[in-house]
Amino acid sequence: MQKKTSIDEIRIVAPEPETVEIPKQPEFYKLPVRFGSVPVDEAPLGWEVVTRERQTKVTRFQHAYPRISLPFQEVQRVEFGHNAEFLKQNEKDPKLKELFPTGANRLFFGDCLHVMRQLPSNSIDLIYIDPPFFSGRNYNVIFGDRNEVRSFNDIWEGGMPGYLVWLNVRLCEMKRLLKPAGSIYVHLDWHAVHYVKCEMDKIFGADHFLNELIWHYKSFHGNVKTYFPRKHDTLLLYTKSGGWTFNRTFSRDNEDTIDFIRWNDYLVDGYKILGSKMPMQDTRFTRFHRRWIRQHGREPGPNDVVYEVVGQARDTVWDIKPVDPKSSDRIGYPTQKPEELLEAVIESSTGNGDVVADFFSGGGTTPAVAQRLNRRWIACDQSRIAVSITADRVTRVVEEKIGKVFPVPDFTVEHWGIYEIPQLEKASTERFREFVVRAFGGKPENVSPSIHGTRHGIPLYVGHPSRTTRITKDDVVRFAEAIFKERRSNFGTMLAWNFSPDAKRAIEILAARENKRIDFVRLTPVRLESDDFREHARSLHKNYGELLSFVQPPEVRVNVKRVAKLKYEFDVSESVSLNKDGVLANVQWDFDYRDRFSTTAGYAFLRDKKTGRAQLIAEYEFDSAGRKRIACSVQDDQGGEKTVVLDLDVK
Repeated sequence: MQKKTSIDEIRIVAPEPETVEIPKQPEFYKLPVRFGSVPVDEAPLGWEVVTRERQTKVTRFQHAYPRISLPFQEVQRVEFGHNAEFLKQNEKDPKLKELFPTGANRLFFGDCLHVMRQLPSNSIDLIYIDPPFFSGRNYNVIFGDRNEVRSFNDIWEGGMPGYLVWLNVRLCEMKRLLKPAGSIYVHLDWHAVHYVKCEMDKIFGADHFLNELIWHYKSFHGNVKTYFPRKHDTLLLYTKSGGWTFNRTFSRDNEDTIDFIRWNDYLVDGYKILGSKMPMQDTRFTRFHRRWIRQHGREPGPNDVVYEVVGQARDTVWDIKPVDPKSSDRIGYPTQKPEELLEAVIESSTGNGDVVADFFSGGGTTPAVAQRLNRRWIACDQSRIAVSITADRVTRVVEEKIGKVFPVPDFTVEHWGIYEIPQLEKASTERFREFVVRAFGGKPENVSPSIHGTRHGIPLYVGHPSRTTRITKDDVVRFAEAIFKERRSNFGTMLAWNFSPDAKRAIEILAARENKRIDFVRLTPVRLESDDFREHARSLHKNYGELLSFVQPPEVRVNVKRVAKLKYEFDVSESVSLNKDGVLANVQWDFDYRDRFSTTAGYAFLRDKKTGRAQLIAEYEFDSAGRKRIACSVQDDQGGEKTVVLDLDVK
């Protein structure tokens, strides 16, 4: 069942230093002597190299995107009842355990760069990304979250070079995450694909470029008269090393095209075609069977080669139709990718149980298809609406298509940089302290009951999760004794929501009589728009003033009105965001709620056709009368989300 996490929902992951290196490829970029000394840039844009005192210091992208380590907050876990099996698998594979510490697949809400920087190297088999195209802000802002809008404003600052630097730093992290036999597909359109190809040659190596794949989408192209209609996207396929996984796949067109298999691969009572039995009288196969007999004058033997009807082997041009507007899989935004496209990618480059990742997951096509094909997955998006839609979509895939076919791990929804205060207060004391120490820039430890971490060598003490608690005089005395006896230090810092008057008096006495200095740091939920927080974040880097925030879930009120027999109107327009300047951004409906939220088809991403804003009123006609359970999930544009459940007697 789906639940809000109350224990161990804050997971601290120690950052791993960058180990990715730019490949040496002098022959590829070498210029003929007759051209003279023409400068050639072998490093991708944004890759900074600083030389000091005859030593070359490589700073990579740290000058533009410094590393910030913050914990993950697990806010939701969707359970399918098989997770114990995957925890056992972790014990056999340390890398799998590091990537999936709870055994569950992982869905992240946050900036993918900082999420990736906290994931283990050489742990992912396949990465597919469909990053924002360099085709304008309005085209790429799909869900309307503030984080989405803010990020896209940053992408286009500086034109194409700025866009390439923004993408390059993320591509380098993806290269680090890939296993040696891993592959990456980057999905782009005509605006920037040629520029990105040059940058990926530098990052992965020109000799690791495998294919340029053309997705030709057969759809109406309008009355275009001044140029050829643009009806394709490009997928750039690169490998990490000289060896990679590749499985030949077949398109769904040209079914009469043939391929070879051996006769003894068939079942005795029929022909085994693509995992199923084909009757002897099937005309397509019988035609080839009879031709073989005419050519050889006998029935085929166990070592003879015969024909199998399997379809056309895929080449580099994929004719795949876009998502049908009337399909139940249609979410409602224009850039949604068809599942057939992701099937071709995943089946070509992975096997059962391999790990697939998508760090711009949008509406969740990649994790949904990966789940259906029995792959493990990691997904990330900076839009809370996209994350909610993805979580719901994967849940529906398990419930409707694969729940009884093979065991499925749970999956978690985890936040990075934007944290839910109610969930933070529900954390276990140990996890809360780890979270605070890490967010404070320190290193957590569990060596002493009164010392919970250190920062620059200074011992740290963290109070309890509840904001109703406060540090007392006795807490101060115990901490002072611990840092003196265990660390031989007279300095320490205590972090908590509140401090009692006698605690403040105690540190004054310690300072005056024993020359011991204890600093108090009050924990305060700081909104993204706060000037205080922006100044603190800018002290780390000027661009990080809008990186981290704490959010409250919206207040949800649902009004129900019967409009006809079995037909009802559901109105959440009286609901409000509790975050500063927040507005409701999306509403999802589950009209057959059964302890696990699963959006009713067509009710995941509703938009007013005139304004383009979230549609807050929905109508639904039930199949029958009786007691029904309805769930409503509301997201605001600051990252807050809340799900409410109500019972309704349908008449």
